[in-house]
Amino acid sequence: MKNLLKNAIACAIVMSTLFNCSNESIENEQLEESLLVTPNAQTDCLNQDPQARITNNGTISITLQIVSTDGTVLHTVENIAPGNASGFLTFAPDDIIFNISKNTTGIQDDKVVYTMDQCMSYDMSIGADNYLVSGSPDNL
Repeated sequence: MKNLLKNAIACAIVMSTLFNCSNESIENEQLEESLLVTPNAQTDCLNQDPQARITNNGTISITLQIVSTDGTVLHTVENIAPGNASGFLTFAPDDIIFNISKNTTGIQDDKVVYTMDQCMSYDMSIGADNYLVSGSPDNL
């Protein structure tokens, strides 16, 4: 009987240590820490010029023209085929006109104007109906 009591106590001690263990990996802790840290957008962007690009999800080729309000053409990307995108185009901060030409009868061109400051990005897209999907520039 003495041995049974000693064995029961020893078994209880071993079982309690097994139930108190944690099985979290170091990778999970590092991932949680990286998610808790939120970078400040203003400190990450060091006076980067604004940028824009366009993705053509329509059915016809388009032309993107980026123009300053004084009429200076900053960029022109012609014949962006359906399913393709331009690269990011950078330009000086200013009030900028984004003109999307379609050169197809019956389909209107799109034109929008935004004040683009440093550390801003405008990712435009043409929808399946061949018109500009609404959106606005974002801060980097």
